[in-house]
Amino acid sequence: MRQINYLIILLFFVLSPSFADKIIWQHSLDDAKELAQFSKKPIFMFLESRNCFYCPKLLNDIFPDSKISKVINSDYIPVLLDNSIDADSDVENTGQSPERLTVSMTPAIYFMGPKEEKLNRKGKKHMIVYGMWNKKEMMEWLIDGKRKFYKLYGDKYK
Repeated sequence: MRQINYLIILLFFVLSPSFADKIIWQHSLDDAKELAQFSKKPIFMFLESRNCFYCPKLLNDIFPDSKISKVINSDYIPVLLDNSIDADSDVENTGQSPERLTVSMTPAIYFMGPKEEKLNRKGKKHMIVYGMWNKKEMMEWLIDGKRKFYKLYGDKYK
């Protein structure tokens, strides 16, 4: 039943032109992993922090670009999580990053498989991108993440 609900939501957003420039963020890593397994796509996990200067710039200037949002929505399951802890945390607007994936600086983007498979060094290290990137560079990261996912795990997620 849960898979049917995900499929209906996914079809609604994919077929709706009004969402063409909006990334359909998940706010729970567990939900994103389940959806990624169902759709056989990698996860694009954006970790933000309330004190981060560049996080809003990525969210407001880079990700809404129609080419970038289209690639993220079609090739990945995007999840937006708060990397902050305690008083700095803003989990009202996002889910909380699991402690095992918390990083020391933001913005940070994880590229991973549906079961948190690692995409660097032949699956021995997570593919993490730190810092602010322009639209061209972000597109290159998106292409590279997808390429690594299918190179390492393509047979597993046909």
